[in-house]
Amino acid sequence: MPLSPHSEIVRRSHPFEAAIGDTQVLLDVEQGFYFGLNSVASRIWQRLEHPVRVSDLCVLLKAEYDGEEARIDAEVLAFLAQLEAQNLIDVSG
Repeated sequence: MPLSPHSEIVRRSHPFEAAIGDTQVLLDVEQGFYFGLNSVASRIWQRLEHPVRVSDLCVLLKAEYDGEEARIDAEVLAFLAQLEAQNLIDVSG
């Protein structure tokens, strides 16, 4: 299912998580890869602990970070697409 602002997303429970300095690292032993998250990506990952609509996630991030709204929307969708491609999130709706 393609990601859209109306999609509901939640992270999967299978990757192991660890903080290394300012970086959050996700380790997926099933697929044999790790994924490093910067501070903004880590914040998104935290928000995905419970199901959230993409548009609501973007609203929360716009309140926390300065930036052009269209750019935040585009970058959040791009990051979520990466997580989906790595099978780290579930997408519905």
